[in-house]
Amino acid sequence: MRIWIQSGTPLGASDIYQPYYESLKRHAKRVCRPDTVCEFPSLGKAYPGAARSRTQLHFVTHETMKSAMRAEAEGFDVFVTQCLDLGFNELRELVRIPVVFMTQSTLACYSLLAPNFAFLVNSERLHYFFQELAERYKVKDRMVPGGYVSFQFTDYANLWNDPQPFVEAFMKVAKEIAGRGAASLYPAGLYLSQWLIDQGIREVDGAIVMDPLAIGIKTAELMVDLERAGIKRYKTGSWVVPPEEVRKLLAKEFG
Repeated sequence: MRIWIQSGTPLGASDIYQPYYESLKRHAKRVCRPDTVCEFPSLGKAYPGAARSRTQLHFVTHETMKSAMRAEAEGFDVFVTQCLDLGFNELRELVRIPVVFMTQSTLACYSLLAPNFAFLVNSERLHYFFQELAERYKVKDRMVPGGYVSFQFTDYANLWNDPQPFVEAFMKVAKEIAGRGAASLYPAGLYLSQWLIDQGIREVDGAIVMDPLAIGIKTAELMVDLERAGIKRYKTGSWVVPPEEVRKLLAKEFG
């Protein structure tokens, strides 16, 4: 089985991402089945803004859609999005292979493991974006008020090279959220989750720390198994798949 896991950043294109990239590959190898191959292709193009504007996310969505079509054309079995679940409606229209939306699958899975959850993300703006995802997935009734740390784009490498100041900053916010009754914490963006795994931080005062990459991979494997068993996703109403001639015309617009 081949899984394409699309980052929202140009992995491998800059030294600043290298510790994160290596962490992703290590953890994927631990998590996936022996016959599963996980790949982390770089985003086709880097755009300014780094999740600080909806315009930047619009462009990243465009690149993500192109990546999904490439994944299908290159024979991948399943496509996994980054944790902002960009292209939620469009991806299902453009490709036939299963698509896994990382935050959707993670929140669904952890509902089996904890009675509620809270977001703990890496910026105030991102916190608003994730609250909107909770509304989309209709899980706000299980959501405890979360919070954010102020880790910058330029901190990617420093998180691994000099972790202690960041650990202290994260634990301060995490303990406050756990004190509000959160039973599980969703750390995002994905680099925050990967960094916590590498620091051995799996729980904070009893609140379990979610592992979106692991859930994304296991959900991807499950989705392929279900597809092969003849169990397919809903395809009518707002989830209807366009006619083939329309899909081809749309695909042409992406070059």
